[in-house]
Amino acid sequence: MDQDAQKMMMELQKTQQSLQTVAQQAEETQNELNGVEKALEELKESEGQVYKSVGELLVERDRDDLEDELEESKEDLGIRLKGLNRKEEKLRKKIQENQEKFSQNFQG
Repeated sequence: MDQDAQKMMMELQKTQQSLQTVAQQAEETQNELNGVEKALEELKESEGQVYKSVGELLVERDRDDLEDELEESKEDLGIRLKGLNRKEEKLRKKIQENQEKFSQNFQG
């Protein structure tokens, strides 16, 4: 394999690794978002005192403050997830384009 082919293969592998990293970050962000949404749902359906986990402790919190905090977190996670999904799509397109270039240049 000549240097150009090796260079293209290395770039393709690097892009695939980046895609894996971004996909993992998106999955983690989605899981965190699901947890926040579940917490909001429970908060809205329950009554009485509410607590927030802080390290090893449960600390009593004002219901409205906690709801505002969760809503803000939900919004931030949603924005982050959209950005990661866009980045993932761009990387997928780049991989496809590089695979096509490789096939055209070095196999045909």
